[in-house]
Amino acid sequence: MTIRSESTTAKKVFIPLLIMALLSTILTGYAGSVRAETAAPQLPTFDIPALSEEHKASPLPNVIVVATGGTIAGKASNNDPTNFQSYAAGTYKMADMVAQLPGKNKIADVSTYQFGNKGSSGYSMKDLYDLSLAVDAALEIYDSAVVTTGTDTMEEIAYFLDLTVQSEKPVVVTGSMRPWDVVGTDAPANLYQAIKVAGSGKTKWFGTVVMLNDVIHAAREVTKSNSHRTDTFETPMFGVLGYVDDAAVRMYRLNARALKAGQADWKTPFALKNISKDNLPIVEIVYSYQEAGGGAIRALVADGAKGIVTAGTGAAGISSKMSAARSAAIKDHGVTFVSTTRTGSGTITGGGNGIIAGDNLNPQHARIMLMLSLAFSNDFATVKNWFETVGTQDIKIDVPETPETPTPTPTPTPTPPVEGGTGGSGGNVPNKGQVSIGAGSAGTLGLDDSVTVSIPAGATKEQMLLSIEKLTETGGIVEPSSKRVSSIFEILKSISADFFVPVTLTFKFDTALIKSGQTASVFYYDEVKKQWVEMGGTVKDNFITVQSDHFTKFAVFAVDKKVEEVPSFTDISKHWAEAAIKEAVASGIVKGYEDGTFKPNKTVTRAEFSVMLMGALKADGAGSVLAFADNDKIATWAKEAVAQAVKADIISGYPDGTFRPGANILRMEMVSMIASGAGLTLDPNATTSFADNKDIPAWAKGAIKAVSDKGIIQGRTGNVFAPKATATRADAITVIMNMLKNK
Repeated sequence: MTIRSESTTAKKVFIPLLIMALLSTILTGYAGSVRAETAAPQLPTFDIPALSEEHKASPLPNVIVVATGGTIAGKASNNDPTNFQSYAAGTYKMADMVAQLPGKNKIADVSTYQFGNKGSSGYSMKDLYDLSLAVDAALEIYDSAVVTTGTDTMEEIAYFLDLTVQSEKPVVVTGSMRPWDVVGTDAPANLYQAIKVAGSGKTKWFGTVVMLNDVIHAAREVTKSNSHRTDTFETPMFGVLGYVDDAAVRMYRLNARALKAGQADWKTPFALKNISKDNLPIVEIVYSYQEAGGGAIRALVADGAKGIVTAGTGAAGISSKMSAARSAAIKDHGVTFVSTTRTGSGTITGGGNGIIAGDNLNPQHARIMLMLSLAFSNDFATVKNWFETVGTQDIKIDVPETPETPTPTPTPTPTPPVEGGTGGSGGNVPNKGQVSIGAGSAGTLGLDDSVTVSIPAGATKEQMLLSIEKLTETGGIVEPSSKRVSSIFEILKSISADFFVPVTLTFKFDTALIKSGQTASVFYYDEVKKQWVEMGGTVKDNFITVQSDHFTKFAVFAVDKKVEEVPSFTDISKHWAEAAIKEAVASGIVKGYEDGTFKPNKTVTRAEFSVMLMGALKADGAGSVLAFADNDKIATWAKEAVAQAVKADIISGYPDGTFRPGANILRMEMVSMIASGAGLTLDPNATTSFADNKDIPAWAKGAIKAVSDKGIIQGRTGNVFAPKATATRADAITVIMNMLKNK
């Protein structure tokens, strides 16, 4: 009664206060959600064993076995060796199991990491998130990995690893149908053969493979077909990848991932370091049958499912009641569905609003694919596209058309040789050359290494004569005071039609004529306007490459460098390292990618960090002569920086004489290089204040203490330093920029 009779004044005071309180709650919640989305995920760390000095010196491949338990580690009940089906899964430790393998014909140097020890069905999807990151961490150190699991959900575990492990190194999943200690067990044989497959390196770039019973399967395609038989794993429709025959590992077909070896799109978009394990949504499977009801779908949606895979009859058909429940789930709750078949094989096409065709993925594989897709995007079109590309994995090979006529060898005209021009080629070389190129054919013509013209296939539909002439006289078209740094070349073709595809021109220029603040640029001569027109080009060492749709006179000139604006990357907005990234890019220390991204969460290799650090230190002059055992693996773009870092005593390599340029840099290695680059004084008896101080090697403690004391780097959640964890591009740039501010 009192509330109803309160005064108007009280209402005027109360209502605004209520609104302010509500707004405060909403905004606070919103701010919290923004922080949760932009904060870097807290990644787990793993105590992966380091390579022993003995293994470093050995010529054998280094294989790590990551153990999760399962039947392969099972112990027979009552110590009865005839209890094939009565046993305790996940009893024996992998280190003990490996020690029991025969050592007479040693096939690899094997280390072990006990991730867990239980049946495969006992692991959650969050556990698999950790397992995948553990495998990637292990592959930063080892040549390949074997993952042992139970066979009940082995195909799901293997496909999860296939979609998420970022390393191209071999990952071989194995297990057994009989426990370790029974008569006729397949467990030791499968473990031994899996190590053999991993050590062979033959499945590099294949993604994750499954090996049991001497048969090698692709993780995407394999399925368990029998509850007891040792030959239970099969690959319907496609067939196996290969076999292990005695000492030989034989691969008889490539999968789609192997055909993308070395390409940028080899990795899937599901890099787990970019998300938290809490991002993994609930995704379920429903099974259709005669007059199936829709209650299962409604219950799963009520339980929080964001995605559901339907295992349909025949070509993915579901009952009318189930179809009605699916439509309601899509309309009312935004649930994404994937259609698959319960038949065991067959391709599903079509789809529609909220429904994606699962291609030939079986229901359990499709669930893993949908779960990861929804973890990385809530956009239906994006998820659908991932299913049609990453999930489908069909073979696509670009085969160039056979030229209608063979490309003849360039034949220079018989003109007297003349001295090389300002291009700095030196010696006596022909000043003119020509070649006939067939209609639609590709061809190349060059004059020594001063200029090269590359005609792509399909550039013209007519046969033509291509000619290059190095002009020995400028003919008044170049002023004596010009900044020309190459000869002038006149490039002509015998046909008037324009090219259908641009041709590529590469010119050599004299770097000694390029002054500070200048760069090289290709120009062509406009015969009508009587002036040189800048084309630009890509400079690498003393060569510059440019594309052109026409021919005329060309030359390379020195031009003043343009002040470029800092690019706006599409993936660093609200990132915790955004400011440092922008500052580093503006300083020329690091660049982004051609697709407009920076990829802040991408891991950094030892070679990449060397280039970043030496660029930040503005190192100049020649470095030391590199004498690493793996010099040939150091890319050309990194060799100068690595040589400078060696000369500056910033890096020295590993005890086995290697540098390992492609290995992801560890946090302790990065900090050691930072300490040397910053010229910090190190205490050889230092002890850090980090909770995992005991895990930090003695050689790194002084650097870690000195760098952390300066505020250049901080620990991770729980006051751990995680010395063996990898570093991302964002981590590397932040530490480098902090170092420069503290110098």
